[in-house]
Amino acid sequence: MYKRTLENHLPDKSFFLFGPRQVGKSTLLNKEKADLTINLLDPELQLSYTKNPNLLSQQVEELQGSATIFIDEVQRVPKILDVIHSLMEQRPTLKFILCGSSARKLRHGAANLLGGRAIYRTMHPLTFEELSETFNLQWILGYGSLPHVYTTLNQKKPEEAEDLLRAYVITYLKEEVKAEALVRNLQGFQNFLDVAAAQYAEQINFSGIARDCQIALSTVREYYAILEDTLLGTFLYPYLKSPRQRMSHQPKFYFFDNGVTRAILGTLKDPPGRIEQGRLYDQWFMQEIIRHSEYHQKDWKLFFWRTSHGAEVDLLICRGTKILYAIECKISENLSASDLSGLRSFHETHPEVPCFIAAPVKQPLKLSFARVLHPTKLFKELR
Repeated sequence: MYKRTLENHLPDKSFFLFGPRQVGKSTLLNKEKADLTINLLDPELQLSYTKNPNLLSQQVEELQGSATIFIDEVQRVPKILDVIHSLMEQRPTLKFILCGSSARKLRHGAANLLGGRAIYRTMHPLTFEELSETFNLQWILGYGSLPHVYTTLNQKKPEEAEDLLRAYVITYLKEEVKAEALVRNLQGFQNFLDVAAAQYAEQINFSGIARDCQIALSTVREYYAILEDTLLGTFLYPYLKSPRQRMSHQPKFYFFDNGVTRAILGTLKDPPGRIEQGRLYDQWFMQEIIRHSEYHQKDWKLFFWRTSHGAEVDLLICRGTKILYAIECKISENLSASDLSGLRSFHETHPEVPCFIAAPVKQPLKLSFARVLHPTKLFKELR
């Protein structure tokens, strides 16, 4: 029922499509009308291809001419990529569609990533454009925008939506983390996940998390890498001219979906309070920017800006070394001078950079140093 942006942006040649669970990857790719479909989520199939990856070659031999092969959950059998690479060299007219919810085992297991022969795409939960007239900011803040969850909300079934989100977190821990043997101590990882979720959209205190979870600092960093590799979230680093300096400073971490974040925190039953709404609003805005950049291949690099005196801007959008936009997110329509001090400070040192305030205002406003736009209008302007 949703028109997905990627429907018009999928490559004509072989490609990987990665994305978190239940964002609609399989639904989208089933429209590609593959000549051979293999779902490695099936335990029997997974075992068969793990024992004998060349089984794929035998099946492809039966296909004539130009053929499309769709392999779902490809990360479950990394060695199958060696076979695919060989088949692509032997038969250039073959098109492989390789789908998965995590690239971690492929990257860290020295898997064959096809040497640039396949394009990468990422799929996300629903964007405000895809939701169109069904877009509801309060639903987005409280429940996120996973397609099944959002459809359930449209059917006026909030309790069922909450159940789906709780099940999502359990499935992630069971199928992504435990089944893929990403961590040895599942309970320790679950404790970390609770603490990390409490710090979303804020600068990460790695040492504090290590102390709270009673695990090593290096383990905390590894656990965050697992969240990033399984596409549950992304880091946002401070804007510094030196990449080395950037990596040494405390980043922020944004989860990929507000509903999943609140399910981890166990707060789905309670409407978000004022402070939580502000943080969820910041996270949702960041999610939309990331989705827009990836879907439309903007090649944006994203940072936040913070001075030693504490002045801060939520988001800088850059390309190369150039700062394209500076954006402050405010969920309130009534903006005070203190709310905008960080953006004003940034404008004084970078007057050439267009500055925006993304706030749910009914009408756009023009300030001396920035324009105030409803976030949906701002997304359209950035597009």
